[in-house]
Amino acid sequence: MESGSTVIVEGSVDGRISNRGGRLVVNNKRPPPCVTLDGPPEAEACGVLKINLTAIASNWGRLSKSTEAECASVVRGNAYGCGIEPIARALCKSGCKVFFVTNLPEAKRVRAIDPSVTIYVLHGLYSGTAPAFAEANAQPVINSMAEMAEWGAFVASHQWRCGCALNVNTSESGIGLSLEEATAFAPRVHAPNHGITLLISHLDTDKTANHERQISVFRDLRRVYSGMRASLANSSGIFLGRNAHFDLVRAGSALYGVNPTPSLPNPMLPVIELKARIVQVRNFESIAGSIGIAKRRRRLAFISMGYADGYPCASANKLQVLVGGYRCPVAGNPSMDLLSIDVSDLPDPGAARYGEMVTLIGAEIGVDEIAAASRSSGREVLTHLGNRFHRVYYAI
Repeated sequence: MESGSTVIVEGSVDGRISNRGGRLVVNNKRPPPCVTLDGPPEAEACGVLKINLTAIASNWGRLSKSTEAECASVVRGNAYGCGIEPIARALCKSGCKVFFVTNLPEAKRVRAIDPSVTIYVLHGLYSGTAPAFAEANAQPVINSMAEMAEWGAFVASHQWRCGCALNVNTSESGIGLSLEEATAFAPRVHAPNHGITLLISHLDTDKTANHERQISVFRDLRRVYSGMRASLANSSGIFLGRNAHFDLVRAGSALYGVNPTPSLPNPMLPVIELKARIVQVRNFESIAGSIGIAKRRRRLAFISMGYADGYPCASANKLQVLVGGYRCPVAGNPSMDLLSIDVSDLPDPGAARYGEMVTLIGAEIGVDEIAAASRSSGREVLTHLGNRFHRVYYAI
């Protein structure tokens, strides 16, 4: 291939292609095809949980392209219950350089994946843990003046230059420095080696009417902290527009397929698929009518899934599952290990039989549908999923 010749690529490439003197170079940021297994063997597990790492990477790319700010990934809560290691690895390969975790154990897990990324620990500095932060090269998110005093003493005595983030509470709930504390502390950031690398606050996800007020308050606060990088927007905040973005946005639940724009179609790709097997099918006679004359035969399938595995409770007939490609209503709230499904109206009765797999969450029944039926959130549905599944992490 000569320099300047025409190159035709069959298919598609997520990245940039350049022809350098007859050699085709493909800069593809998508994770390579792979399969990683975790948990008990499939034949022994109560269900199979598949996690699409390519969808995770694509969702991060979609969010990253929606803003001129840098896009960080939030992998707190064991990556919303999906598993930190494989997801952090996929996000690092996709180009993510900043991660937010809950605590030091999670920070250490991300650090083991990539020694170069920046890691912020949202729970801040537990007393006596400053040396562990230094060892993990992680930055605490300071939430109180007491934490700042302990961190400052450690930095001064050890000449540590890792830095920290300063969290200011601009909502009506949550943790962080008050606006008064943050304003009083601001003059210190003009001193050399103050060590604060990021000013952050959290949008009040339950009260969207407060967003404009929070953005305005945070913008005023950032002026006091002139020259410092700032971060306010979470997944939903990314879609509020540039005024909410500042220097760094924090992509969280949307990475895992949760809709960041609940009033609009979901712009994110589905990430997880959860299936469980039928362990028994039984026929029941149910009586209909107030005088108890009419009888109707009901056919129930019992699924190897219960509240011990994180499957939520909801009113009858609100939750549905897929059996042989058809939607069937959940017949009642789960027990610890079983879930009953009404398969009476299946067009193909043979689709519900012992050993067959039933889809509880997937492309057709998303996390947000389960959340709405159980009056919870997509974040809760994800993080409640238990450890008894056979997990399959794959990229395509």
